Amino acid sequence: MPRRRICLVLTVVLLALGALLGACSSGTQPAAADCDTPGVSADQVRLGLLYPDSGPTASSLAAVRAAVDARLGLANAGGGIHGRKIVYDWRDDQGTTEANAIGARDLIEGKQDFGILEYSLAADGSAGYLAERDVPVAGLAASDSWSTNRNMFSFSYTTGSVSDTYGTFVKSRGGTRAVLLTTALSTGVSDAGGRIAASLRAVGIPVVDQLSYTANADSPADLARRLAATGANTLITVVGTPDLPAVLRELPATGWKPKVILSASGYDSALLAGAGGAMTGVVVPVFYRPFEAGGAPIAGYLDAMTRFAPQIAKPRQDLAMIAYIDTDLFLRGLQEAGACPTRLGFVDALRSVRSYDAGGLVSPIDLSTSLGRATTCLAFVQANATGSFDVLDERLCGRELPASGGAG
Repeated sequence: MPRRRICLVLTVVLLALGALLGACSSGTQPAAADCDTPGVSADQVRLGLLYPDSGPTASSLAAVRAAVDARLGLANAGGGIHGRKIVYDWRDDQGTTEANAIGARDLIEGKQDFGILEYSLAADGSAGYLAERDVPVAGLAASDSWSTNRNMFSFSYTTGSVSDTYGTFVKSRGGTRAVLLTTALSTGVSDAGGRIAASLRAVGIPVVDQLSYTANADSPADLARRLAATGANTLITVVGTPDLPAVLRELPATGWKPKVILSASGYDSALLAGAGGAMTGVVVPVFYRPFEAGGAPIAGYLDAMTRFAPQIAKPRQDLAMIAYIDTDLFLRGLQEAGACPTRLGFVDALRSVRSYDAGGLVSPIDLSTSLGRATTCLAFVQANATGSFDVLDERLCGRELPASGGAG
């Protein structure tokens, strides 16, 4: 072979090998080693977790951190997101807007976390600050901030618009006059109660009175008598579920037997076990597939909780499942944001998802239009005397009410 031809062949081979080695080399590099985004390094993404580890709402939200551990643990066991492990720092916001604002600033400016998982009734404290910086937030949508800021994501909204689904259910059970029981300690909880009341009014059920209850300050017996005196046949309660059984135990002594007791929360087998039968008959609306419905999605959740959050002996808890799904939603955002995520890129990418179902745990959601929109399809479960729940309606759908039908 002529010398010139040999040199040409060798040159082509060397160039091909160089390209191949370069491709192999780039394929073994971290997904985005050169990213210059807060909280994002070559091998991990750091998130912040805000929730009340102390304060008046701490007992109601105690399971959320375990659910975060479970969903992140499952993701990390599968290799993380774009090859990065997901870790978090956490701050106790004590259930107050002041501590919430301080905690958010510490996580974003001090810890330089990429985004926030937030399971608090005091999210308004930091909402404006986080929105100005396009910081991605996912969590419990329990205040109006979640309905107005596109950087704040949740799979279900209890604020914003209102649906008539609650009212449709109560009417189907014979409810005709309702009394609303709320807590005096949280504006967010009171607002949620107002929206349920609006749902009832939309189907012709008046709310004849609204009473408040503060555990360890008000007398459950006195409150039970006041409830009975309203003449209502339906009790709507948004009192923290650890405190609710004390009130319900006093109802038989008054002779009042409401046809419907609808509690905004309390889908918790551990709560039933400690309530001594007081929760029997209470109905709870559920925004996801009920545990009793079973199937692969529920089995996957229970397995993740068992493996990565063994501190929760009974994972069939409402708020644990909500936190698990909203954490999954944040992970979906990281996946959609690509190998080198930015905060605004995350927000834009997740807002473009047209069908999100948390692996079958929820009905498909169009995240491009869901901001502040009422969840119109709900399941309803009822506590029974054996300490478990029965599914009354696995999927009851109503309609979103016009703006004038709000909590007003």
